[in-house]
Amino acid sequence: MARALLALGDDLQAEATCPICLELFSQPVLTECGHSFCRPCLEAVLGKPPRPAACPQCRATVAPGSLRPNRSLAAVAGLAEALGDEARQPRCQTHGEALSLFCESCRRPLCPLCREEPPHRQHRARPAEEAARQLRETLQTNLVFLRKEKEEFKPEGEKQSNVLLEKVASERQRLRDTFRELQQFLREQEGVLLAQLDQAHDELTTELCEYVSSVSKRKSLLDTLVAEIEKKRDQPVVEFLMDVDKTLSSCEVAKAPIPEPVSPELQRTIKNLSEMSQLVVGTVAKFKVNLLREMDREKVKVTLDPETASPFLILSKDRKTVRLGDGQEDLPDTPKRFMGSSSVLGCQGFTAGRHYWELEVGDGDSWAVGVAVESVQRKDSLSMAMGKIWALRRDWDRKYTALHMPPTSLALKEEPRRIRVHLDYEAGQVTFYNAENMMQILQLKASFTEKVFPYFWLWSQETYIQLCA
Repeated sequence: MARALLALGDDLQAEATCPICLELFSQPVLTECGHSFCRPCLEAVLGKPPRPAACPQCRATVAPGSLRPNRSLAAVAGLAEALGDEARQPRCQTHGEALSLFCESCRRPLCPLCREEPPHRQHRARPAEEAARQLRETLQTNLVFLRKEKEEFKPEGEKQSNVLLEKVASERQRLRDTFRELQQFLREQEGVLLAQLDQAHDELTTELCEYVSSVSKRKSLLDTLVAEIEKKRDQPVVEFLMDVDKTLSSCEVAKAPIPEPVSPELQRTIKNLSEMSQLVVGTVAKFKVNLLREMDREKVKVTLDPETASPFLILSKDRKTVRLGDGQEDLPDTPKRFMGSSSVLGCQGFTAGRHYWELEVGDGDSWAVGVAVESVQRKDSLSMAMGKIWALRRDWDRKYTALHMPPTSLALKEEPRRIRVHLDYEAGQVTFYNAENMMQILQLKASFTEKVFPYFWLWSQETYIQLCA
């Protein structure tokens, strides 16, 4: 029906269209030959001043004073214009009807037929004009609010970022300057110490040459004196006594001690330089250790908590190593103690921040390391506590499992022996690394709301878990 009316409207508009301007008639007039035109259009044909002209349709003569108003056609043109406005309104693509309603639940215009179909049948619908009026008021209210927000909108995020960027650049430059000054200082001290060692080396070389020369001269003198005395002792008396004094003098020279290869003063100098060198090496080693210790603030010292240790486990005196015992120890069943699984917690728990600790495992299997929340189940088996534990486990068949909910099998390319466990409380992450090459083994996601403790489980006498310093 709606499409038929639209077609009828198109026909009506065609009949109410001026053949000159091809628009709906405006002040239509009728000529003597029976044709209608817009008065302005026909007056333009007649010219100024008006003069007879040919009818634009039939070429009959149109006299200026012969035009008569066509009021009926003007009314038809008005109806055609109204019908055209109605036809230009958006219509339902499904039914072709005018979108005269508005569904408040779906916030979309509807036609009357859409209103009776699901899902709009159960929704509240209002006339489109009424809904548009109310929504215009709502948008106007939002516009006033948003304009005010726009005027007052002065975000500080960029300023804060710029301040932090400046701080990062400043710290970066300060570190560069500090290390440059340190390198310059070390180079200067290196130059001083090496110059002293070079000087000692030169002096040692000089004294060595002098010593070698003295030894060579003494050897030559001894060879000469021995041969001379062996020859002289058999000479006649007067001949023997003629230059015996010279020979005796040469003997005294040969008896004189040979100078030390290294002078006592040079020996003291070398000793002092050696002590200085050892002091520098030791100081630099301590400096590196202390600097790394100060920089690595995330590393924590973890010790095993004997109050939580299962009766099947044996802890070392320093509480750094745990092994599986031969049997069950006679220990009190306290609320903290694991009785259903061979587990133990670390002494220190965490409620915020980033922390890591490292440990070594033996060559055996059946071990697990990770973290557990304080409310972890301690009286039942390990499987009952799975939802409160995030750990890496090596099973009895030498395969690896990610202990969380649900447990997941892992395919590792290498067997880690030294493991780093990293906890990021706020991010809810527990990450495991092979501490020997810092390759990531596994990362588990969590959402921590209580204290978190280092967790250890062991069920093999062939292995151990030892916390690293």
